[in-house]
This record gives sequence, C-alpha cells and structure tokens, in this order.
Amino acid sequence: MPDRIIHSWHFTPVVQIGERVLLLTNEGDIPARVTWIEPIPWIEVDFGPIEAGKTTDEREMVELYVEDNEFAQYRMRILTNNVVLWRHACPKAVVYYATKETYPYVPPASTYDAIDALKRDQLTEFFQYEDTKRFMQLRNIGTTDVSEAKVAFYGYIFKFEKLPRAEKPYTVIPCVARKARGGERT
Repeated sequence: MPDRIIHSWHFTPVVQIGERVLLLTNEGDIPARVTWIEPIPWIEVDFGPIEAGKTTDEREMVELYVEDNEFAQYRMRILTNNVVLWRHACPKAVVYYATKETYPYVPPASTYDAIDALKRDQLTEFFQYEDTKRFMQLRNIGTTDVSEAKVAFYGYIFKFEKLPRAEKPYTVIPCVARKARGGERT
C-alpha cells in the first residue's frame, strides 16, 4: 500500500479501493476495507444573511452526511467575503481547531492566498463518518451586512466493509474532533 497522508498538499483520495482504514469515530475505532470511491465535485451551502459583526445560529450540516458504511473526505472554501467559519463541531459539543486557550477560525476565501496551506484548502480538510452529527457557525467580521453566506464543500465518498479486526497496513482516518475521543486510540 502506498504511503497515505491526510491533509496532504495534493487533494487526492486518502485511500484507494481495496485498501484498509482505521476510522476513528466517537463510537470507537472501526477497521474497514474501502470498496468504492466517488468524487463530490461541489456542494454549496448558503447559511443566509448575516448582519455586520453577528454570528449565525449553529447549523447542522446534513448536506455532508453519507450513508451507512461510508465516510467522506471533504475540503471546504468560504465563498463570501468578510465571513469566517467561527465554529466547527463534530459531534456537537466538541469543536475543531481548538487549542488550550483559543478557538481559531477559518478565514474568508479572499485571504487564502496569504497562506500556502490555505491556497489548496489543505487546512480545511475533515472526514465525515456516516451521519455523525456535524455543526458549523459563521460570523460576519465585516462592517456591512451580507445577504448570503456561502460555503463550498468538495471531496470524495468512500464505501467500506467493516473488518473483524485492524490488520496492517492501514490508514488512520480521524472522523471527529480530537477531544471527542476522550483519550488515546486503543
């Protein structure tokens, strides 16, 4: 099996058909083998209007959910200027991007060229396991209202069959925010 890297500079499927994965979910570790891959070219979600300086309600991202025995590899891009991804949680109570002291945010697309890893949306990559609840919240950091707040998602869906145990080699796929795991992988 070739070396696989999550959050790679080049956005390709993290694994190929026939390769094994270990999905890290809030339900535990799930050993599996990929049986199908399908691209998702573009899912555009409009969070609606946001007043200057205000934050949207937390929104469940049902558009990103996949079927049973599937996981998805997504990258995202905020399309509306002066809008940032203020909060990203999976499951609801556990946020991504959190450090010990702060909750960083994903900036608007107009600033992506300033950071190499953002040019290719590398730092926005995440993995969705089946219909594990995922929530996002946007904020208008500008001085004027916006009539729409659009975010685009694209990536790959992987169908898999569960295996009775993890057999190396496999690629580890984190499908929830790290604090949702409640400790180290077993």
